[in-house]
Amino acid sequence: MLLPTPYFNPTLLRCSHFNGYAAPLEPYTSRTVYEYELEYFLRSEGGIVVDGNFLPFSAGDISIRKPGQVVQGIPPYEGYILLVDVVGNESRANQLAFGSPEEAQERYENPLLDSLPNKLSPNKKDLIAGLFETILQNQNSSGDLHFFQVRSNLYFLFSEMFQEAADQNLTGNTGAIRGAIRYIHQHFLEPLPINQLIAESGLSPSCFHRRFLEETGMTPRQLVAALRVEQAKNLLSFTHTPIGEIGSLCGYQDHVYFSRVFHQFTGMSPSAYRRLTKK
Repeated sequence: MLLPTPYFNPTLLRCSHFNGYAAPLEPYTSRTVYEYELEYFLRSEGGIVVDGNFLPFSAGDISIRKPGQVVQGIPPYEGYILLVDVVGNESRANQLAFGSPEEAQERYENPLLDSLPNKLSPNKKDLIAGLFETILQNQNSSGDLHFFQVRSNLYFLFSEMFQEAADQNLTGNTGAIRGAIRYIHQHFLEPLPINQLIAESGLSPSCFHRRFLEETGMTPRQLVAALRVEQAKNLLSFTHTPIGEIGSLCGYQDHVYFSRVFHQFTGMSPSAYRRLTKK
């Protein structure tokens, strides 16, 4: 569901402190996320599995989780956890059951929310930690002033996260993108773990694809296909391996699909290319 930014109204549902060092160090049960969750790590030697991808977290990192994601905590770690309603429905806080599907939020489409990666490593760690701590201390206090302080600190927290994400999307993580490119060059014959590459980059999916396109002039899947076609061209030119087998050797089990991809890059079929190079 589309959420225009003027209607973005983050409201606190719950803030709590969690210490995973005080419990047995066993992976927690996988669960589906039903709220917008922000977790600030005070210390950590573990991480979070998000949609099947393990993300390690260190002190000062933020885990940003959105409705519909499937997560599993891997202790030990300690931190603050915020549950937020992003459209201002504060009445939900009174009857909120953590991890309950009955009153799950929508997964909203918004340019600011979409810019947030699953893992954010902010530069202003002390400021972010202070905002989490202040929200925790004031959440159960009565009076208009405390209500205003919690609301304003929550807005400030989101503003800082949006700015951190924007700064990293513009100037940071070039090394991470190049690391993804290097991985593809080394493993292009294998299935492409695109979600894992995005998670490890620290970028949002949209920013990852934009930055990847800027670096290479193509998408990750296009780069994989280009490298596979180059491999196929070498095999067609310098070996007598049957064309169907070449497709399999280059990552394509479907011979028809292999021929289609090859034609897209070369303008001819694999058999025509072989005849041309054998003249």
